[in-house]
Amino acid sequence: MNESPGELHRDGRISAEVALARLALAGLAPEQILSRLEAEGNPALARIARERFADLVRLRAFVDAARVNHQTLTADEAAAISSLCLLFDRAASLCPEAGVAAYSLGDPRVLEAATAEILEWLQREHLLGLSTDVLDLGCGIGRVAGAIAPKVRSVLGLDLSSVMIAEARRRHRVANVRFATTSGNDLAAVAAKSMDLLLAVDSFPYLVQAGLPVAERHIADAARILRPGGTLAILNLSYRGLAADRTDATCWSDAYGFELIHHGETPFTLWDGAVFLFRVRNPDCADGG
Repeated sequence: MNESPGELHRDGRISAEVALARLALAGLAPEQILSRLEAEGNPALARIARERFADLVRLRAFVDAARVNHQTLTADEAAAISSLCLLFDRAASLCPEAGVAAYSLGDPRVLEAATAEILEWLQREHLLGLSTDVLDLGCGIGRVAGAIAPKVRSVLGLDLSSVMIAEARRRHRVANVRFATTSGNDLAAVAAKSMDLLLAVDSFPYLVQAGLPVAERHIADAARILRPGGTLAILNLSYRGLAADRTDATCWSDAYGFELIHHGETPFTLWDGAVFLFRVRNPDCADGG
């Protein structure tokens, strides 16, 4: 039996923000969220829900208006990608912060804190440097691209949504950052061996929604795009569960010449994103040379 978000929060496994967002995404109105938490005997989270009641009202309205859907879309890849593009166009127009991270509850301060955690993790993993070229896949409003820009040589932010890209350009006018739309089918437009880090922060679940072949094409392109020793960092692989994610990550790693460094760990406190870190095997070192 699946544990409820309230139970996971009470056990210290997810943050209050993630728990409340999950309940809202499940279709509960703010009043229903409060009732459920009180019935589950979680007064701490119920208190936070009361304090963030206005944010929950805003998030629930956003979910309804944007028609957020984390389920499989359609067997037709083109239709699925088109549906996702429209979803993120609506999201960017309604509430950009909630559009890129529902657990922010639409609060820019929460999103900023979560982004800072991601930046700290990237630095701990030694993935950023002044000679590093980064592709930020599914960049949304550019929150991660903007945060890492001072730490790297260049950032290319790609997103399906032209509305998200317009918002990213408005927010981040930085010399070493550029933003562009992507087809969602693959990364064929990106040159081979042009990047040191391909970063996908909570964007890969939507590629999986569009179909596993779509997701796998992006993995294959990552292997082509990354330089020897480069890294593909997927922060949240899908919404299916870790068992399926770990199985696919292992298969992709073997198929496309990666070494799997992280295999579903959850290093963040505010966000519950599971990390999959793929490193391109350096052919010069394959025989110990």
